[in-house]
Amino acid sequence: MSYFVINMEQPGVEVRQLAQMNGHASFNEVFMTDAVVSRDDLVGAVGSGWQCAMTTLANERRSFDRARDVGTRKGRQGKIFTDLEEEFAVANAPYTWYPQRAGRVDLVMRRAMDTGAINDPAQRQDIARLHILAECAKWTGERAKAAAKAGKPRGPEGSLGKLAASNVARLAARVHTAISGNEALLTGDNSPMQGIIAEVLVSTPAISIAGGTDEIQKNIIAERVMGLPKEPRFDEGPFRDVRRNSGPTSAGQDREL
Repeated sequence: MSYFVINMEQPGVEVRQLAQMNGHASFNEVFMTDAVVSRDDLVGAVGSGWQCAMTTLANERRSFDRARDVGTRKGRQGKIFTDLEEEFAVANAPYTWYPQRAGRVDLVMRRAMDTGAINDPAQRQDIARLHILAECAKWTGERAKAAAKAGKPRGPEGSLGKLAASNVARLAARVHTAISGNEALLTGDNSPMQGIIAEVLVSTPAISIAGGTDEIQKNIIAERVMGLPKEPRFDEGPFRDVRRNSGPTSAGQDREL
């Protein structure tokens, strides 16, 4: 397996947007028909595609425990910073819903105070649990960032951060639902916070899928952090020859059922 960079606008490559249940279209399905890639576009060595892919995913998963916060860029004056903000606005346009997929923990206390949910002991417990989980995930991300600054190679901490982000998002969605009640199902002007809460509920499932599902992250953590044995594979060893009904058989043989 080898790893290539391919021109997505070249002949033979068709990109179709996928509509999401939150109304956005930030993902695509890609069809390649007789597309050609140059040898010069090879990343790494021939046959090292798996290692390149794993490195790419490790870096992608690290992004799940980083908020898309532009606060650190505000207040800077000058044309270069103005142009930079315009470029960021264009680049981030498809991702305006990303803060919602993370659960919007930052809005929980405000909503609890505005609705009176803060006076409910059971809801206070859930709110506290959510903030504790979010802070733990934040510091796990900081630890990974410190390791990267120290020159250490990317490891399974990306999977730890990714799984933590999924847990935070799911709990945040439940807390927001408990606080808003039936109003969480409304959209438009009647929805709490101009639809943000409703968007949280339909966006948070994405974080458990994109970049590798929670199940994949758990396998990586189990094998690479905890040292547990890998699950049995059916493409190698004695299982490779197990007969199965995966498709038409060779001529002269009945199809296996």
